[in-house]
Amino acid sequence: MELKRERTSQRTSFFQRYLFPITIASAVIVSGTVGYFASQFNTKEVIAQAEMQSRVDDMQEESVTIIEKEIPQIIEDLDEYDQDLAQLVQQVDLLNQNMVPVRKGLDYINGATLVISGVNSVVSNPMLGKMSSSLSSANSTLNEVDAFLFRLEHLSSVKQEMGEKRKQISELYEKYQTKNDPVLLLEMEHELDTELVYQIEDVRTATIEAREVLESSAGVVMATNNTISIYQKVKNASGKAFETLQFWKEEKNENKIDQDEFNRIEKELADSRERLKDLPDEMAERSKKTISSINEVKTELQVIRLAEVIQGN
Repeated sequence: MELKRERTSQRTSFFQRYLFPITIASAVIVSGTVGYFASQFNTKEVIAQAEMQSRVDDMQEESVTIIEKEIPQIIEDLDEYDQDLAQLVQQVDLLNQNMVPVRKGLDYINGATLVISGVNSVVSNPMLGKMSSSLSSANSTLNEVDAFLFRLEHLSSVKQEMGEKRKQISELYEKYQTKNDPVLLLEMEHELDTELVYQIEDVRTATIEAREVLESSAGVVMATNNTISIYQKVKNASGKAFETLQFWKEEKNENKIDQDEFNRIEKELADSRERLKDLPDEMAERSKKTISSINEVKTELQVIRLAEVIQGN
């Protein structure tokens, strides 16, 4: 452990004294001017060319070793993200489908409350206020679910974009393994960009929202079921008063509520919550490691690029 610290300290010291910060090196590379960089080596403590070349080679070799360790792990992580995203997209699509009959049921009850209120003026029913409260709760929670679903609509495109990046990184790394040329590793800089880090963070956040929307959707179904139950009691209690209203004789308003379907939806939502209950925590842990690996690889790629500039001069 002490040897590793000493080696790291020596490498850091050398890098700070002679190679300078990566940001300066990047500016030198972009401008195409290596005069500035070369002039910095003409300090009071001049290093012999052979020794400097040896140290540059060692640094490049160490950077390649780190990259060879981290890239396979990043590729493996991206494979897992792809599987998790497939699960998320599937559960969100299923939730969208299951909310359709729930919305229809609530729309029906919303319209029915107007008629029930009219009937209530003739046939007093104390349960009407209770039903209105339950209906308001269901509508409010459904609005929250809709807002969640709207924010999660982009998951399919994120899955596709991350899949493409994973493919490119894998192909570039295979190319490097075939030719064993460190310069080929530099081609991965474009794929290991800030956008990929943002996408990983986006997926982590999406898993949390997916779990929350499933919890909210369960509340919607429960409140809707409760509202339907009360509605049926109010309708039955009002008896013939309902039959006197032409509104309830129209066929389009009959059989709007399928209790068996609501029971099925409730079960499917419970299954979805079970599938995703641990995913947010797993994703949070993995995202930290993946982003750390990406940043480390990007740093080592800059070292390799810098070494190539020095060796070319």
